[in-house]
Amino acid sequence: MFSFFLSSSTIEMADELQRFAEEWNASVQPVPEGFLFLPDYLMRIHGIHIEQEERGWRFWREADATTWEDFLLMHLTHRLADNHGLLLEYEAQGTMRLMEPVPHQFATFDLYAERVLAKESGLVRDMKKNWIYTHRKRFVR
Repeated sequence: MFSFFLSSSTIEMADELQRFAEEWNASVQPVPEGFLFLPDYLMRIHGIHIEQEERGWRFWREADATTWEDFLLMHLTHRLADNHGLLLEYEAQGTMRLMEPVPHQFATFDLYAERVLAKESGLVRDMKKNWIYTHRKRFVR
């Protein structure tokens, strides 16, 4: 599993998430660890977890998330990092690397899909693209 971390404890996350929720037809649910960002029911399985830590906010999604949840994770983290002048900390399998936010590459689901498929071609690209678009909704899972 991987996560993104925004190293800033000054972000008013409830307000930020509410703005995103209004924009993306989602809701925000407070939980003991922070928040759960819940896209429309048909577009989610678990939602996006946003957990407050001592030095900032951790964002992650479950391994069996819809591709819509994956897109929104990328969209939210890249926009928030860009809006607040932060680098993204990408953590996976015990390693961490800093990333410049690129919100324009995740502005829409179509751009997200193109980014994911950037290194693919031919039949493999077509098959993966079909999979990405098919798995946006929960009923396919």
